[in-house]
Amino acid sequence: MIFKNIHRDILEGISDGVYAIDADRRIIFWNRGAERLTGLSFDDVKNKNIDQVFSYTDEAGTALPAYEYPAALCLQSLAPVVKNLFITHKNREKFYIEEQSSPILKNGKTDGVVSVMRDNARVFQAVEKFIRNQRKDRLIPICAWCKKIRMDDESWEQIEKYLTDEGFGVFTHSMCPDCADKIFEKKVYLESYQNICKAISSSISLDEVLNLVVTNVVKVMSVKASMLRLLNKETQKLEVAAHYGLSDKYVNKGPVDYDKSIEDAMTGKAVSVYDITSDTDAKYREEAESEGIRSILSIPVRFKKEVIGILRMYTSEPVKYKDEDLKFMAAIAEQSAIAIVNARTFEKTVSHAKEYLRVFEEVTKVVSSTLKLDEVLYLIVRKLPEAMDLKGATIRLLDEESKLLEPVAAFGLSKKYLSKGPVDMEENIRVALQKGPVAIFDVSNDQRILYQKEAVEEGIKSMLTLPIIVKEKVIGILRLFTDKPRMFSEEDIAFSASLAEVCGTAIENARMYQQFSNK
Repeated sequence: MIFKNIHRDILEGISDGVYAIDADRRIIFWNRGAERLTGLSFDDVKNKNIDQVFSYTDEAGTALPAYEYPAALCLQSLAPVVKNLFITHKNREKFYIEEQSSPILKNGKTDGVVSVMRDNARVFQAVEKFIRNQRKDRLIPICAWCKKIRMDDESWEQIEKYLTDEGFGVFTHSMCPDCADKIFEKKVYLESYQNICKAISSSISLDEVLNLVVTNVVKVMSVKASMLRLLNKETQKLEVAAHYGLSDKYVNKGPVDYDKSIEDAMTGKAVSVYDITSDTDAKYREEAESEGIRSILSIPVRFKKEVIGILRMYTSEPVKYKDEDLKFMAAIAEQSAIAIVNARTFEKTVSHAKEYLRVFEEVTKVVSSTLKLDEVLYLIVRKLPEAMDLKGATIRLLDEESKLLEPVAAFGLSKKYLSKGPVDMEENIRVALQKGPVAIFDVSNDQRILYQKEAVEEGIKSMLTLPIIVKEKVIGILRLFTDKPRMFSEEDIAFSASLAEVCGTAIENARMYQQFSNK
């Protein structure tokens, strides 16, 4: 792929960073804009893989793996990719950019990718200047007491919501030192808040986080008990996640979706105090009185804009809470939500890795204990979809006489699809047999797929093809199929490749045994 001089001059004159890579992800063009954003000249990056050149982080500050680079995603999906992220300059300065990567097509095939990196700071400055010019003469009616904003329809709205809707960002709540002195009249509040936040933010066990929340709430607020209920998204029910100071009988009394404080909290009301003894229609009034509960304080546990649960405090006597009490509880609920989401993410990641390890151990155990090739191959194609949430999997081996790939094991696919015809001429098969794994994001729109119509009818969305190698010789392929679009991660590919290697070992063992038996 060669850029003509006139095209090169045009691209060099663009202030945005522009670079291009070939099909092997090597950099073949690099303009002055790209040099400004990275501090690297074309001589520094020429013919280098993008993995060796770029250092990206997402908007949360997390380093991006190489397979999530915009150009890499574009090369895999064969479709334009747009991402907002941070890029690190050679001098360690970070630029917040929008990168748009588009495939370069030649004779209907992808020959590489061209990417444009735009410095978002210039765009933001222009927008901010425009907004300031538009708003500088406006009069905004605000309550001198509670600081709510009066809207055009005469309703009053919290200043945080108003500013968020006006484009000033999403607000989170903390405390400045002056307010901390006013809100927390007792030092124990501030100390307890810091200790609770430190404890729950450093824990990675979800159960530990949940129990820390309810136990510390009871100790700090000197209340009878506390309970944390989290929303089950599938059933839309609030389920008990942790409790402290309550009997099992009361905890398991039944759903609480109907009392007034729950309705208030689920709609985002900051705090709702509920005197159950004054509510003659309360569903669990008798159970509460038997438990010695007089009032209930309900606080929404909110992550960003989504209410993910309810934190409740129970008292044995009527309590008139001060503003500092309620603000303290709201702050704890916000920190709890962050810790809960982080713990869930960690446990999901660990669980995923453990499932991969379990399947790998199960397959290797069978390989080492049996010489029945069919048994091992079927186990692999059955276990992979289970562990990786796939539609199905197949194994094809090269016939030594015909030199064609013949199906030897399959799972999750119809007989009609499996008998569609030979796959040896598919481009992705040829690449996999020569270079390694090939991932296809959209089989319905990828020219490397020979049987696109059949794949669509089968409900196949994405595909991963891996070579099966024995003693440095490719003897077949392992293919994975999904029923929803999927970008296969490096972890997915590494796990699948390891099972393809196990598959090769099983085949070699079985063939050696067969040769020995025939002597």
